[in-house]
Amino acid sequence: MKKVPVVIAWIVNAFENSSQHSEYYVDLKTGDVKFFSPLDFPEHIEIMEKLDRQTNRYIRLPKIEKAFSLQVKKDYIATIKDEDLRRRLENEFETDTKYRKILMGYEDERHEWYKFQNEKYADFLKKWFMARGIEILDK
Repeated sequence: MKKVPVVIAWIVNAFENSSQHSEYYVDLKTGDVKFFSPLDFPEHIEIMEKLDRQTNRYIRLPKIEKAFSLQVKKDYIATIKDEDLRRRLENEFETDTKYRKILMGYEDERHEWYKFQNEKYADFLKKWFMARGIEILDK
């Protein structure tokens, strides 16, 4: 098993911000996260092709899937004790903007949500890397 020291928060952030217009790579030697936007910077396409061939050195992070993101929200909502807040979030959990707007009025709960989400994303990524023979260790 290859062990790679990384800043897990950086990988979680990259995973959370992934989109069809961006790509993130992890340098398996340094643990650095590299960002590319081939739509905005066509020269990134050639760089990404080179990194994709260097499988012992770089790995492209997966894209977050909407179903997974929604499941994490559902799981979090199930932990909320405030019935009114839980009901409001259940009604808006599919719309990120409304979901976040509701949480803005509940500072403690908002912090708990981000902590919960980050832990779930980190767990997912650790398993994803493990399935590829890589153990990520937090620097």
